[in-house]
Amino acid sequence: MARQRATRLEPQSRDLNRTREKILAAALTEFSAKGFAGARVDAIARRARVNKRMLYYCFGAKQDLYREILRRKIADRAGFIESTPDDFAGALAHIYLSGGTDIEFIRLMEWEAIESGGRKCIAEDERRALFEKAVARLRVLQRKGSIPRGVNLTHLFISMLSLALFPLVMPQIIRLMHGMEPTDKRFMRERENFLRWLGERLAGSAVSPVVPVRSRSRLNTTVRIGAAVHRGRSFNKPSQLQ
Repeated sequence: MARQRATRLEPQSRDLNRTREKILAAALTEFSAKGFAGARVDAIARRARVNKRMLYYCFGAKQDLYREILRRKIADRAGFIESTPDDFAGALAHIYLSGGTDIEFIRLMEWEAIESGGRKCIAEDERRALFEKAVARLRVLQRKGSIPRGVNLTHLFISMLSLALFPLVMPQIIRLMHGMEPTDKRFMRERENFLRWLGERLAGSAVSPVVPVRSRSRLNTTVRIGAAVHRGRSFNKPSQLQ
């Protein structure tokens, strides 16, 4: 009898899981198009082709639905962080490929920035923990020599996010400057290659570059010329400085 009851419940459970996934997909589309404040539960239900009562049964209030979307996105990104390559160039390209192509989530975050007004965000503690995990991963790369010592890793991660996310944050600028949409596969390949190129050069640079001898000599020459002119002397050739 118990086995028969379990057999009957399995299809029901699968149906409920499919319904939840449909609601989440519809909610992500609605939230990214209108923001949390502008999204309506009845619109989400229509997109998912379920009634509102089923939506409330699966997730509760609109805020609970939004939180579940964030929870899943945070879990995805935690996995991305764990799979970050050990070289900085690969890490920079990895952030772009794993997060910089998620247009719906980026639009969701843009709406949140507009609507929040400096107030505490939903799932703020979970997101802060995610960013701390990302910086900790960069610290591992730094210990392995992929990132120069002395670099402020928090600012580095902010800059990495900026490089990765800007194309989708400002698609109109990309279109005007490059002639392609940021979602175009050709643009994405070019962007990935550029970020790898940039990452290799940043990883190979020092925090405080030493001025090359030739450049330092030229700098000293310029200073000496300026001092002499200030004293009223004039020069026709650099050799007169010797």
